[in-house]
Amino acid sequence: MADRNKELAVNTVILGIGQLVPKFLAIILLPLLTAYLTKEEYGNYDLILSFASLLIPVVTLQIQQAVFRHLLASSDFEDKSKYVTSSLLYLLVSSVVFYPVVFIILLLLGIDCKSGLLICLLFWGEAMYNLIGQIARGLGYNARYSAGVIVYSTANLICTAILLVIFGFGLSGVIISLTLGYVCADIFMIISSGMLKYFSIRKFDKNALKELLSFSVPIVPSSIALWIVNLSDRLIIIYFMGAAANGIYAVANKIPGLYSTVYGIFNLAWTETASRVKDDGNPSNYYAKLFDGLFNFLIGVMLLMIALTPLAFMILVKGDYGHAMYQVPILYFGVFFNSFVNFYSGIYIAFKRTKQMGYSSVMGAVLNAVINITLISKIGLYAASVSTALSFMVIALYRAYDLRNVVKIDYSFKNIAAGIFCFVLSGVCLYLNSIPAMIICWVLAAAYNILKNRTMMLAIIKKFIKK
Repeated sequence: MADRNKELAVNTVILGIGQLVPKFLAIILLPLLTAYLTKEEYGNYDLILSFASLLIPVVTLQIQQAVFRHLLASSDFEDKSKYVTSSLLYLLVSSVVFYPVVFIILLLLGIDCKSGLLICLLFWGEAMYNLIGQIARGLGYNARYSAGVIVYSTANLICTAILLVIFGFGLSGVIISLTLGYVCADIFMIISSGMLKYFSIRKFDKNALKELLSFSVPIVPSSIALWIVNLSDRLIIIYFMGAAANGIYAVANKIPGLYSTVYGIFNLAWTETASRVKDDGNPSNYYAKLFDGLFNFLIGVMLLMIALTPLAFMILVKGDYGHAMYQVPILYFGVFFNSFVNFYSGIYIAFKRTKQMGYSSVMGAVLNAVINITLISKIGLYAASVSTALSFMVIALYRAYDLRNVVKIDYSFKNIAAGIFCFVLSGVCLYLNSIPAMIICWVLAAAYNILKNRTMMLAIIKKFIKK
């Protein structure tokens, strides 16, 4: 278990570097985009990226998730070859079938031929990038995968500066830059991981492809459902309350969104560790211990973020967005429960129970939309925050209950109740937003972390001093 914990920590750091460097480069890229693109072009750019997040899971059928899981479980060269070959050939064939249809749809929507072709190439480049990256991770090259992400971001930044600033290509230049970034990253990961030795047309196996798709296809509804959840909130707010209300909601999501980004780094590493522990046999004890430690740590982080939120708003948020503060406590609950939705996703993938994962995601998407539409006329913007928090809570509870069928996790319900009580109390204090209330937030954050996370904090401090 100690080895698995060390592996999880190491992978989190490696993948974290690969995720945080692109975030920093994206901050540098933002002024270029906003300075050299018109508002209409920037709006179309955002729309293209949103459309990609919907279309690509349909084209790929999320086969990248399947090949990653099956490569982790494969130690035989022949097995790895058939999975790598079958997944790559599937994506090439599906691209030939789907993208001409997408191109025709874009033309019917009034997009010119050149732009339609560039958009299809972008979608193809992103799909290949996703698959090649997961193959590299499945083969055990997490560091090279992270380096590939950095290559993508760096190449995209350089190409954007050249095509947008120097040549003035506008939105077309941005799309070309994104595509070139994906291609550069693909070439780097293919060469550095040596995955070409696993590719041979003769190794194509129909049964292997069927095995991969039976794993991945049930994930597609989950991806679409999450896309609908993320978009439906904003569409409903705009329809019922207008763009200004959506601006407030967007600002309210900024700080909780930072937490989601950081947790997403851990979740990349956790998905791999969950699968490896399951393959080792008898994973229940490890999952239970990790859940307890993760729960205490995340509650501690939430309490600290709540205490820091007023200060963060004063520094980061300018203009008339004061009402956004009152949405934040509810949104914190949403991202907290979403953390455990992702935690259980790792276990579902480890046990190859992707159908059940899809059921819960669709259920959450429907619940989110129903609560939004029902309550928005009564409680306004709070409907979006409440629907998001309740949806993720229901999905997390359902997954915890459903997974009892395959793995027994002993929960400390007293510990969970104590943590949730502190979380709720701190959230109420943030909502009140008074000096006495914020003092309570700071006391709760300090006391909880000292009581529950003392051992972890001391270990981190000792390692830091030693280094």
